[in-house]
Amino acid sequence: MMPAAKPLSPVPATPTLASAPASNTLVSVPSDAYVHVIESGESLYTVARRYNVTAQAIIQANGFSSPDKIYVGQKIVIPGKASTLMALGPKGGAKPETLGAPPANLAAPKPVAVASIEPETKIPAAKPLAPTAAAPAAVAEAQPLQQPKTEPVLSGADKFRWPISGRVITDFANSKGTGINIEAAEGAAVRSAENGQVIYAGSGVEGYGNLVLIRHPNGYVSAYAHLKDMNVAKGTVVNRGDNIGTAGKTGSVSKPQLHFELRKGATPVDPLPLLAS
Repeated sequence: MMPAAKPLSPVPATPTLASAPASNTLVSVPSDAYVHVIESGESLYTVARRYNVTAQAIIQANGFSSPDKIYVGQKIVIPGKASTLMALGPKGGAKPETLGAPPANLAAPKPVAVASIEPETKIPAAKPLAPTAAAPAAVAEAQPLQQPKTEPVLSGADKFRWPISGRVITDFANSKGTGINIEAAEGAAVRSAENGQVIYAGSGVEGYGNLVLIRHPNGYVSAYAHLKDMNVAKGTVVNRGDNIGTAGKTGSVSKPQLHFELRKGATPVDPLPLLAS
């Protein structure tokens, strides 16, 4: 993928069914522009990670006005050399296209909201993930998020709590601006960094393994990846410190650890300054 900084930003704010735009104005599209077709479970962050570019570069190349919402089947331009990008694209199935001119209409026939692990993340274990075909997201994740009767409110703490105790083995810079990796014993409890609502719980984001995304009332989204077990489901309202799962080594890592991200809107921020000491 959480698919994927700023004081907790996640991922998507409140995922609701997105309406397909009548058209998508592309900005400065070269004649050999490479086009990627959004698949289920993908976000600008996971797409950017695949092609080793930034989400901001994709946003600028496509002239997006609302980068937090993309939909399955949407065609987006990936900045860079087409021949190089093609080697990183999906293997098998529908292939992205190299266009000689920008398409007039990029609308998809049946748009759906995508859990934004906007997540652009290139999840670090310590090295870049090898490009592979993205695993299909659970069908349930395409459904609208059911809002709780009472919206979560902040706990009142000045900063987020640490989701788990352990040594930081990959910092924000070495994770290529996605988050941090915390060493942990397999099966150790992973706890919510703040009050909020689970907006994604699954394994459909490439490289993240079992992933939980929590949207917080302050506009941040926290992501917890490589989990062994997940104790919450999409729509669950959690409190600061609640046990949401256990540390594991699912996804792109080979030893137990927790990949933790904080995103503000669609922008990942360094979690360390935002975590309580």
